[in-house]
Amino acid sequence: MTIDNAAETTTGTASRARASRRSVLGSIATAGALAGLPTGAFGLQDDAAGDLEAVAEFEPPALPENLAVDEQGTVYLSMGPSGEIRAVDSEGNQSSVATLETGDQGLLLGITVLDGALYAANGSGQQETHGIWRVDPEDGESERIASLSPDEPMPNGIVPDPTTSDALLVSDHLGGAIWRVTTDGEATPWVSDSSLEPDMDAQTPVGADGLAAHPDGDVYVGNLNAGSVMRVPVADDGSAGQVEQVVQDEGLVGADGMTIDEDGSLYVAVNAANEVIRVTDDQKIETFTSGDPLDFPADVHFGTTKETATSLYIANFAYGTFLEDEAAADPSLARVDIGTAGYFPETVGETSDTAGEDGADDDRTGDDANETADDG
Repeated sequence: MTIDNAAETTTGTASRARASRRSVLGSIATAGALAGLPTGAFGLQDDAAGDLEAVAEFEPPALPENLAVDEQGTVYLSMGPSGEIRAVDSEGNQSSVATLETGDQGLLLGITVLDGALYAANGSGQQETHGIWRVDPEDGESERIASLSPDEPMPNGIVPDPTTSDALLVSDHLGGAIWRVTTDGEATPWVSDSSLEPDMDAQTPVGADGLAAHPDGDVYVGNLNAGSVMRVPVADDGSAGQVEQVVQDEGLVGADGMTIDEDGSLYVAVNAANEVIRVTDDQKIETFTSGDPLDFPADVHFGTTKETATSLYIANFAYGTFLEDEAAADPSLARVDIGTAGYFPETVGETSDTAGEDGADDDRTGDDANETADDG
């Protein structure tokens, strides 16, 4: 299904000038460096996390922008500039799954897993490839299930819809919206709100980005420009309620991918600050982890197996370093044990016996939550 600026109609705003994802991310990295964004701004909790470790390292232009984890524990990463989807198994072995065409200025962004298939947000900016893609992780066969107009909608984070087993939620970081895309390709605006819009006068025009499902049934979304986290109440029929602000802070500017643990705490990859921030269920903000090997972290996701249930995976996009000196960039997949399992909501008719107290299935259980996914 082709969507021609439907989000604009929903928000009633004027058409926005299109900004390429690469130039946007370059501005984020540059702005962060120039502003001297502090690390440990909220006070690092030394006893909260184990040691950060690099699980896998990559060579540019393989820069991991987003990640997803299947029920076997295989991690899938969207390599932004190259458009490649890379798999890292439980032993750390890497393999290439597929490569989607991103064009000269586009990026492959959010990625998630649903019913054994991979779904990816391709921000190529090209009429032929811009939109949501489904990829078979076994043979790499790929198809675009929902095309988006490259003039404005910029798909970023992507997670399974926690209220059903056959749909995804996709953040639109230029349109200030979240789309609902069914697995058969029907795409409709799920919610749009001024609090999700980017600041088009800023150096970094990115609004709605990371998405995650909360144990209370709401969907959380971050606004990268505003340094805010918003809550979208979800009705019994799966429709979205009025968007509400959960928290806003200068230290959250650059908020990218996010995920939620079983206690309701939110973990946010704040790319420009090279930190993972935790927002507790009572809105307390703290730097959860920072330092090597974090390098422009763009997404976080919990492990899905019994062995990795309390592991937080981090995609180090390394974009700032890449822009300054490609040879010095050190993109990686990192991991830290946090002592708490991730939250994986069960959808209608779904049960599982893998990770967590109640079990976790694939990324249908939330991302980044992906993000779920994922998934930005």
